[in-house]
Amino acid sequence: MMACGILELFIWVSSISSLFCLSSGFSPADNYLISCGSSTNTTVDGRVFAADSLYSNLLSTPQNILANTSSNSIPSSDKSALYQTARVFTGVSEYTFPISQSGRHWIRLYFYQSVYGSYNLSSVSFSVSAQTYTLLSNFTPTSASFIEFSVNVTSTSLVITFIPSDNSSAFVNALEVVSVPNSLITDDATLVNPSTGFKGLLTQALETVARVNMGGPAVSPFNDTLSRSWVPDQGFLVQKNLATNTSNIAAVKYPAGGAAVDTAPPTVYGTCTEMNSQSDPNSNFNVTWEFTVDQGFQYFLRFHFCDIVSTGPHQLYFNVYVDSWNVAQNLDLSSLTLGILATAYYMDFVTPINDDGKLSISIGPSTLTNVYPNAILNGLEIMKMNNSVGSLDGVASLGPSSSNTKKSMGMVVGLSIGLCVVVVFLAILFFMCRRRKVGSSGHSKTWVPFSTNGGISLTMGSKYSNGTTLSSGSDLGYRFPFAAVQEATDNFEESWVIGIGGFGKVYKGVLNDAEWAMKWQTKGQLEQIIDANLVGKIKPESLRKFGETAEKCLAEFGVDRPTMGDVLWNLEYALQLQEAVLQNDPDENSTNVIGELSPLVNDFNDGDDSTVSGAQFEVSSVDDLSGVSMSRVFSQLVKSEGR
Repeated sequence: MMACGILELFIWVSSISSLFCLSSGFSPADNYLISCGSSTNTTVDGRVFAADSLYSNLLSTPQNILANTSSNSIPSSDKSALYQTARVFTGVSEYTFPISQSGRHWIRLYFYQSVYGSYNLSSVSFSVSAQTYTLLSNFTPTSASFIEFSVNVTSTSLVITFIPSDNSSAFVNALEVVSVPNSLITDDATLVNPSTGFKGLLTQALETVARVNMGGPAVSPFNDTLSRSWVPDQGFLVQKNLATNTSNIAAVKYPAGGAAVDTAPPTVYGTCTEMNSQSDPNSNFNVTWEFTVDQGFQYFLRFHFCDIVSTGPHQLYFNVYVDSWNVAQNLDLSSLTLGILATAYYMDFVTPINDDGKLSISIGPSTLTNVYPNAILNGLEIMKMNNSVGSLDGVASLGPSSSNTKKSMGMVVGLSIGLCVVVVFLAILFFMCRRRKVGSSGHSKTWVPFSTNGGISLTMGSKYSNGTTLSSGSDLGYRFPFAAVQEATDNFEESWVIGIGGFGKVYKGVLNDAEWAMKWQTKGQLEQIIDANLVGKIKPESLRKFGETAEKCLAEFGVDRPTMGDVLWNLEYALQLQEAVLQNDPDENSTNVIGELSPLVNDFNDGDDSTVSGAQFEVSSVDDLSGVSMSRVFSQLVKSEGR
């Protein structure tokens, strides 16, 4: 016991002595320390926290509420003076701090759960945000809480917002906004798992999870140039009997351009935890520390090393592990410090997203032969990195209140579901209409008739009228209206592109002319819309018979439509009219009547060999052919070359 006391006294004296050898340290450009709710300044760890009123101009709050409690209700601690007063927020409140130098800043918040006058703050719930980052979400302090964040500020002000939950309030006992040296945390770090990634540390908000002094005592903000607190590692060791402590604070050296007193104080680099190998050259075990962390986040790790155990360079080789990953194999510190022992050195890593709530750190012997088994670690810092939504406390919203956030989320979910239902309904309606349109695509409403004289025709009128055709006498050819082209190309469907022309893409198209043709047939002017290349090649009588047949087939009521036999009969008749030399005009009103045909059609009768006198024969109608085989009549009309 006496030896332990002497060791602790030696460490304390060495740490105090080393402070006199340090430079004045970092002087922050921005240094806001506020004792919230206090009417006087409060000194803690050698630093002065200003009275609340001195910075009240930085605060925007619905109500100005300052609260205090008796000192007897606050357990004695180095920060107990800060916990006696509080600033209470009944609505969304903001501190806006002017920033004189951009860069990373500490945000340190102090909370103590207690009853302050008429305000019972033992069960409040609130959120805290800074700029676009969520620092705390639905937070309820438990006893004394000190939480440290680090945010890179790129603007001329830093806004810290306190957001009470519904039917609750928020509070803070003290807060700090202090500049951080730009060299303390750079943008780069080594990935523990190379297959993962991160966007760089400068864009990350960080929350301190643990800052541990391995093998040494606690370090107060008074003994750290950046006012950080370091805790001993004993509470994190998995098997304490496998580790032993070593101290040599006076031997610590800080290299130029490397680790500095702002990186970690000599008390951290001058103490270490090493393997308790007990001079056994066959020792083969790891010293492991285990930390509880939040799932769903990546973590920034900083390992502090200083070889204060070797008697010469290149004697100490060891491995460093993060969970099951070997992040530093056969590490030789002297090769990294130019062979100078007791030189401060640090290594930065970024972990994959944690999924089990535990983070283990281990050191163990090297796998090299002829090397004495030993390993050391002087200090460790663990910082949580914000997730993809900019939060350090779960997937949280930056809304005005936690409860309002829940209500808003409920409204968003409800509206989303309703919107999805509407979209699905509209999609079904669209496809039904599209199917109906495809089914009735034979009745185009966008067709414009061709010009009969090679000029431009334009039909004007509604879909319920026959329209009016206007033609010009030029030879510019037919000009399709945009609506007709849009319909013919299925709204310019990309899969219908067949090439690229001088004026852009060339689409294949299907122009529907059924309604247009029927209008001309009804007028008795079907011959007016014959393709210019077919003019003079189709006989008017044949075309008229064909048009009459088609018109009958398109009759509105089924009883008015001809049978298939009648259709075939009339089509054959139209063919004969096209190919035969007619002596008389056919009856314009005949549907199932055969006119006088040329002698090319063979004679027929019931079995005799007589021929029809002259060069013609006459048949009245199908109804008049009683006793005559229809198939025989049909066969007599047919010419083999017309088939």
